[in-house]
Amino acid sequence: MYEIGSASDYLDLLEKLNTFLTTNGSAYGLTYAGTGTGTLTAYRGGASSVAETFTITATSSTNFTVVGSVSGSIGPATVGTPFSHAKIAFTLTAGGTAFVSGDVFTLTTAPKWTNMRRARGCTVTASSGTTGQYAAENVIQGLEVWDNNRYWDSGVAAPQTLECTYLDAQTIVEYAIMGNSSFAPKTWTLEYWNGSTWVTADTRTNITSWPSTADWLTFTVAAPASSTRWRLNITAGMSGSRIYIHQIEMRITAGGYNVAFGQYVWKAPGNDGTSEIYVGAHHFRRVDADYFNWELAGFDGYNAASEWYAQPNRQSGLYLPLVNSSIPYWFICNGRRVIVIAKVGSQYETAYMGLIDPYFTPGQLPYPLALGGSLAFTSPPLWNSTTWKYTNASNNHRAPTHSDPGSAFGSGGSVLVSHLRLRKSDGSWAGFFASRNDDFLNAPSDEHWIWPYEGDFNLLDTDLDGGTARFPVVLMHNAPNVYGQLDGISAISGQGLTAESLLTTGPVSHLVVLNINRTDRNDFLAVGLD
Repeated sequence: MYEIGSASDYLDLLEKLNTFLTTNGSAYGLTYAGTGTGTLTAYRGGASSVAETFTITATSSTNFTVVGSVSGSIGPATVGTPFSHAKIAFTLTAGGTAFVSGDVFTLTTAPKWTNMRRARGCTVTASSGTTGQYAAENVIQGLEVWDNNRYWDSGVAAPQTLECTYLDAQTIVEYAIMGNSSFAPKTWTLEYWNGSTWVTADTRTNITSWPSTADWLTFTVAAPASSTRWRLNITAGMSGSRIYIHQIEMRITAGGYNVAFGQYVWKAPGNDGTSEIYVGAHHFRRVDADYFNWELAGFDGYNAASEWYAQPNRQSGLYLPLVNSSIPYWFICNGRRVIVIAKVGSQYETAYMGLIDPYFTPGQLPYPLALGGSLAFTSPPLWNSTTWKYTNASNNHRAPTHSDPGSAFGSGGSVLVSHLRLRKSDGSWAGFFASRNDDFLNAPSDEHWIWPYEGDFNLLDTDLDGGTARFPVVLMHNAPNVYGQLDGISAISGQGLTAESLLTTGPVSHLVVLNINRTDRNDFLAVGLD
């Protein structure tokens, strides 16, 4: 199942992905056998989809039956009229040669994904300290551990305000501040905007019990209320020269997760409808550095009380660099994984979240979760660095299929600098890379490769009939540990192709995508719109 559209910005893109995944089940695996040259398009699951296979069979040139392996017959379908049902939807279109009785399409469905957590987060402004390395946005930027290089520095003494503007109204019942004994706030009010004025929800006076190093103090809100705008109005600090706050958390339940941190967690049902596959994303930005990004994650499970970074066996640190303006997109999903293609200017940002098609048995590789993004670093740059921006032209910015960290990969492979990662059978994560012209036979045994991009397509021409061959994208260790292949993504030569052209094999088209904006013959991939 796929969707093609345009989002207004990086926040809208994330919300549109959430709607796409959780509103309807997925439909995938389209096949066709018959005489007619018509098509079946715009297929998707419905709100009540289950794991089953539908047989859509012609009884005449214009009429079809629709029968599910679980649901049974769910009504006739007519060529030229969209078919819509709680279990499946599609459109049949006539071709140059009419359908005949017995022509048959098959489609498989899976249940819709489940939204486990949707906190759209907030943006942050302050009365002082709004730009530079220590700007106010640092307090919700999302680093999972305290870092002395990442905090808000007002630059001048109190009074100061630090304001969070939420995308959805929030009733804050508890908040936590990470500060230290030298520069933390001492006296403040927590206030909300009621539409015409600021109203005090909580007052704290002469708070001096801050630890010597950054740590959390938690406070209960005396008078909770619902508002999209909340602020700390700081009237005195531990220092008479400036205020430091490392991070803040705003909670809608006592001990709950931080709703100031924009975060989503989804559970995919698997194509069997009974699996539990957990992935997520969170958004972050810096206005002064002009970047607006997502961070991607995969998890072993889900804990409702835990923060995003504290979810079971969390793997993250993979990013999509986006913009705060219009973003054309392609979403493609089934019950096991989702692929996101976001067009930023003339370049393509690619994400893969979900299972691969493994070559091992489920007992050998029970949870082959892969995570792919187009921006990765050995360690995160400072938050005001422009290397976070989509204009980054280094090897840190590559399509997952073309991950090439070079010397940074290191002995045994560096997960954090790899654009494509896989959870192995022991629960650890491995990074994969595709370094052109590498010698497979002499590569170190602890390296992880992406075949066939680990080699080179520069000598691969089109087929004799003018077509383009598609190859599986295979994740492999030193032989014989060939883990499996990405689901829905093919390796291709770019000879004679342009971005966004379509390769059609049978009833399914494959979208041609670039490795960001590179146009070497080796820098193309194809994503099945299925």
